[in-house]
Amino acid sequence: MEATRDPIDGDERAELHWLRKENAFLRVQLDVLTDIATGYARDVDRILRLRARG
Repeated sequence: MEATRDPIDGDERAELHWLRKENAFLRVQLDVLTDIATGYARDVDRILRLRARG
């Protein structure tokens, strides 16, 4: 017996569209925050190395 899928209704389609946009936005935020954190970690490492020398 083969199961048939019900097509999604208008509300579900709108929610899916919203979730996809939200997911894309969150991925951009993650990329930005990762870049910021990486830069911060490099700066702190550089400062600590300079302090250790002198």
